[in-house]
Amino acid sequence: MGAFYGAGSRLLVTGGGTGGHVIPAIELARAHRERAGAPVFYAGGAGSLEARLADSAHIPFFPVSAGGFVGKRLLEKLDGLRKMAAGLPEALMILRKTRPDLVIGTGGYVQVPVVLAARLVGVPVVLLEPNRVPGLANRILRPLALRTVVAGKSGREGGGIPVAPGVRGAAPLPERFLVNPPRILVMGGSQGARTINRKIPEIFGELRNFPVGPIEILHQSGERWVDETREAYRRSGIPARVEGFLPGLSGRFSGQTLVIARAGAMTIAELTGSGTPAIYIPFPHSAGRHQEMNALSLEKEGGGWTWEEDRLEDPGVCAEDLARILGDREGLYAVAKNAWGQSPAVPADEWLQAMEKQ
Repeated sequence: MGAFYGAGSRLLVTGGGTGGHVIPAIELARAHRERAGAPVFYAGGAGSLEARLADSAHIPFFPVSAGGFVGKRLLEKLDGLRKMAAGLPEALMILRKTRPDLVIGTGGYVQVPVVLAARLVGVPVVLLEPNRVPGLANRILRPLALRTVVAGKSGREGGGIPVAPGVRGAAPLPERFLVNPPRILVMGGSQGARTINRKIPEIFGELRNFPVGPIEILHQSGERWVDETREAYRRSGIPARVEGFLPGLSGRFSGQTLVIARAGAMTIAELTGSGTPAIYIPFPHSAGRHQEMNALSLEKEGGGWTWEEDRLEDPGVCAEDLARILGDREGLYAVAKNAWGQSPAVPADEWLQAMEKQ
């Protein structure tokens, strides 16, 4: 691998659709630019999350056409194929403009025309698969890749999910879980999750039936659901700070006693990297049910708890479970240690260094 990637390499990253695909690509691009001082570019969907984040990070961005298949109707699948066909010549043009020495794909359909174009012109490709269940795009493209990096524990050379500096912190200390009142962060992703916004306040309301005591709640609802979520807490009689979006969210994790969140690959990487115990509520319609597999795998390793979304329909049962978790501070610390030890989070600079040695 070192023959294809080094300090002076020109790098093109591609991937999109969700934060689990986009954020690793952004962090790799930043790390490459800082450590190598060499050009780095991003190819992704026009008007997309990756376009916005690349612009914020001042990474030159090139739009490329692509379309999805999983969960789509026949006409939508045909339209996806049409967009893929249109994306291939666009990707070839991007490669001619950027002249990369290596393409790194982090998942999502938008990487398909870019990876195909790279192999057509002889540019080596590395794929990153952040989820326990490989996505369709990576399954299709894997035979074309020089290497596919899977999300293993940090410390495995060349493995793991690239994260920003500071996300992979020191092992948690027991004193963090003795703080009163306990601090709970609720989040459904940057766009929010309406079911979580509606049901979690009810669960906190039921928690008053158990000897838990006061708790400090911070809830990221998504901008669309701020008023609705605040009203849900008001109806439950529970004080909470509700914000539509919390910038620098990963920097807050190490100050939390417990987090309630979705189970995307990037969310798990950042939470476990900070040694933060969490209750994971997988999005039930994620492709291949990969969020469910992400959460259940971590739960099996003693690094968190999984609540299926249907379970939220019984707030009393969830409150009883939550009371048990909060009432066992030693248990919270044990889960935090297990989560940290199993974390796939790797500083992006270390991820690139490991790849350079291959």
